[in-house]
Amino acid sequence: MFPTRQASLRSAAIVGAGAALVQTLACVGPLFAALFACTEGPGITIITDNPTQLSQCRPLSENSSATREKRPHRSAPVPEPVPIPPNPVEPPQLASPPKEQAVRPASISVPLERLGSLFVVTIQINETRPARLILDTGASHTILSRAIARELGLFSLRPVASVTMHTVGGSVQADMVQVDSIRIAGAEVRNSIVAIYDLPDAPPDIEGLLGLSVLHQFEVTLDTTRSRLHLGLPQP
Repeated sequence: MFPTRQASLRSAAIVGAGAALVQTLACVGPLFAALFACTEGPGITIITDNPTQLSQCRPLSENSSATREKRPHRSAPVPEPVPIPPNPVEPPQLASPPKEQAVRPASISVPLERLGSLFVVTIQINETRPARLILDTGASHTILSRAIARELGLFSLRPVASVTMHTVGGSVQADMVQVDSIRIAGAEVRNSIVAIYDLPDAPPDIEGLLGLSVLHQFEVTLDTTRSRLHLGLPQP
């Protein structure tokens, strides 16, 4: 009976050692993924990497995969959005340079023609008709000839008034009409009232008289030495 008891003890020892080895190999996992546990008889387990000659074999990776705990996947932290200020600061606007303004001359110098004791000035009527008039800073009215009135159609205008002209032959009535423009060099007077009348005994090519009805728009300076007429312009 002693030999039989010893054989049983050896079988139990082999079984225990085999079970312990199976548990150890199951813990190491993938390092022994090609090993198999085969059962040969009751309580006998054989660990081998070549199970073709044995029966009832299973890979050790089944135990290891069953007991392996799955670790939760940690996703990469999402960066927090950078807050945008509600009112972004705009760059300062550069001041534009001031626009250049045309400088109006303080006065205009007009050349005069000396005719005996008279001074003659050339003007432009309604932008089209030049005329040579006697300069008379003491006369109240500006006078244009009938020839100018006919050429510019001034007779078709309704007279705004009439004026009495005193001549050597007596007093006569003259119609007063409105002229759109009278230009003296660079100075212009708009909507001026003139008398239509032919000056008696006027020198040749003299077609009227330039008086205060036009000149009162300016500060008038007469330079008799240089034969110049200076018209001071009103500043805006």
